[in-house]
Amino acid sequence: MPPARSRPLVGAPAEGIQPRLIRAGDFLGFAQRHGIDYRFAGMRSPQVARDLAVLRGRVIEEQVRPGWHLTFSDVEVLTPYDSCSTMASPLFVCVVLEGAIQVDQGGRRQRLSAGSALSARLADQVALRVHQDAGQRLRTLNLSLDEAAIHALSQRPEITELLDSPRPHLHVWPLPGYLAPMLEQAVTPQPSAGQRQLLLEAIGMQLLAHGLRHPGAHQSGLQLAERQRLERVRQTLHDAPAHPYSLEQLAELASMSQSGLRAKFQRLFGVSVFDYLRERRLMLAYELLSRGASVQQAAFDSGYGHASNFSTAFRRRFGVSPRDIG
Repeated sequence: MPPARSRPLVGAPAEGIQPRLIRAGDFLGFAQRHGIDYRFAGMRSPQVARDLAVLRGRVIEEQVRPGWHLTFSDVEVLTPYDSCSTMASPLFVCVVLEGAIQVDQGGRRQRLSAGSALSARLADQVALRVHQDAGQRLRTLNLSLDEAAIHALSQRPEITELLDSPRPHLHVWPLPGYLAPMLEQAVTPQPSAGQRQLLLEAIGMQLLAHGLRHPGAHQSGLQLAERQRLERVRQTLHDAPAHPYSLEQLAELASMSQSGLRAKFQRLFGVSVFDYLRERRLMLAYELLSRGASVQQAAFDSGYGHASNFSTAFRRRFGVSPRDIG
């Protein structure tokens, strides 16, 4: 099996790509490879509007397996734009991690916000149309499988039943809470190319498993309002891991008791509150070290008060000393 291939839509390789301005013309190659028709601020094609600034951020493509394509976007939308699929695909999965998009397939319209996902079968006669509003940070992760990839999967009888079962052209489903932290690592540097390959394959498999499952399945037993409050806690930890959090503060943010937060966070995300925070801090530290930060600076910026405690935790997590990174 070939290794994962990273190809940023614009910019440097995936591990080093920095946010930058993405213009309409930058979409030309992506549109051709994936069969997508783009319209920008009323202009029909990226060729006509090629100098128009559309996004600021990063868009990265990955070929995880033959016929398996992952696309990760972390962008600020500067100009509203629309996309329309023009190429058939037996399975397309889109996850919204932040922001919101509007989708339309066969007259069925849906608004997907953070924590939502869709599975679709793309065909010439039932195109998928997506609208992205300006003025928002938008983070999405897409997975598409071609016919050859579906055929390879169908050689396994237990998966054939899922692939052959009747399913709608468009199926919207809630992202399982425990899956969100895993998806956040889609473009996070990993200690080795092999670990990155395995992580991307695991992400693809998880999206496939949930994208094909019955829409009536219920993962956590928690009410929607509880899941939203827990997601608010998780997002807070993700965005500012260096803050010295207390369980009392986080419970107040979740509008729950401390024991309720501990139990429900574990149930939804599959990890304890502070195990999640430790993982997020260490992943941030790894990224900072990869960019040239000193061990002491990486420890401080990721929330560790003492470099020695940080080094011990880092070595336990990654199997190497933080001084070996960079």
